[in-house]
Amino acid sequence: MKPDADILEKITACSGCDMLLPAIDPAPGHTVLCPRCGTTIKKRSSHSILKVLALSITGLLLYFPSIFLPLMTFESFGFHDSASIVDSIIIFFQNDYFIVSSMVLLSALVLPALLLILIFTVSFNLYRENYPSFLPLAFKAYIKLEEWAMVEVYLLGVMITVIKMKDSADIQYHIGLFCFSALVLISMAITTMIDREIFWQTIERGEKKQFYSRTRETPLTLCKEPQVSANRNGLALCHTCHKLSPSHLVTCPRCGDRLHSRKNQSIPRTWALVLTSALFLVPANLLPIMRVDLFGIPDRSTILDGIIYFFHNGSWFIGMIIFTASILVPVFKIVGLLILLLSTRPCSRRFLRKKTKMFHFIAFIGRWSMLDIFVIALLSALVDFGFFSSVQAAPAATYFCLVVAATMGAAITFDPRIMWDRCFSCTKKKED
Repeated sequence: MKPDADILEKITACSGCDMLLPAIDPAPGHTVLCPRCGTTIKKRSSHSILKVLALSITGLLLYFPSIFLPLMTFESFGFHDSASIVDSIIIFFQNDYFIVSSMVLLSALVLPALLLILIFTVSFNLYRENYPSFLPLAFKAYIKLEEWAMVEVYLLGVMITVIKMKDSADIQYHIGLFCFSALVLISMAITTMIDREIFWQTIERGEKKQFYSRTRETPLTLCKEPQVSANRNGLALCHTCHKLSPSHLVTCPRCGDRLHSRKNQSIPRTWALVLTSALFLVPANLLPIMRVDLFGIPDRSTILDGIIYFFHNGSWFIGMIIFTASILVPVFKIVGLLILLLSTRPCSRRFLRKKTKMFHFIAFIGRWSMLDIFVIALLSALVDFGFFSSVQAAPAATYFCLVVAATMGAAITFDPRIMWDRCFSCTKKKED
């Protein structure tokens, strides 16, 4: 019988339903999907390391002018003010909105820079065929932090701010805006071009690990039945690098992350975060999120007031974008996660594939709820005309940031494979 290493090289497991599958190497530009739940197993990109290296260098060159140079200038009734991304963050700190300012600081400034540095370091070393010991840790950090960087959401916030103010102020665009737009395109291109499997395989080959030769090899006897899970065969899929390993191991032999057959305490942690986000969602929508002072007279508005403003001014498309990102997305995430949590027990095989796809959609859209916060950040920095007019954040901004963080955390902690565990076994069963 072949040893474990030979068998594990020829199989993989789905991260969505844990189904064991043959390890197919797709052609460049093609994607392998799980036949049971539709989760993406592998997406191949040609010359991924070289492309990502070139893009990361370009992104690093664009980063500092994007962040520190003024984006644009608003001028109205003889008053004018310009602001950069850094200025929009400082305003929140000056107004004592520390949770909001910290969230914006991390998502729009710190993490984008850190991600560019990490992916440049990894791709540069892989291109030079240099394999320092910190390389797996650097790439693992990139994967775990990637979701929390939101430069594309910030750019959409810039566009909405321009549309909101174009009738009441003259707008001048500066080089910082064009650099930032290019930076967003570069970041999105890196996400598209990066082939994580190729990166991990290259790191693993470069380190020349002899893990299996140093470990007692227990022959695997795989269940012959269809829809068999990796967990039932004593195998575990790494949550970070998606390497299939014997489940008795404590850490993944490739990336060093802790190995679990399922995410630890997935259901109770997800319940806690979903209930927390539902609790914060009430004041986030009922309390004012923005305060506009005109000649010293304050006017506070909720999220819904801002949406109605765009509808009344004929900007239906922008109004729908804000309505979707600020109201529909948080509510959909909370309701969707509640459905997933409640449907894990008792066992129900109905709509399992659709529920798995819904989970992946929930995980994808979480970051876009920060749109309103970025718009307020820009308006606070750009509309600061003293006694004549100014814009500041209001209490709901803090609650709204907490809703976004809690729902994103809930999507990360939930393990969709638990839904499939309770409905399938090694015995042959009819697929939905």
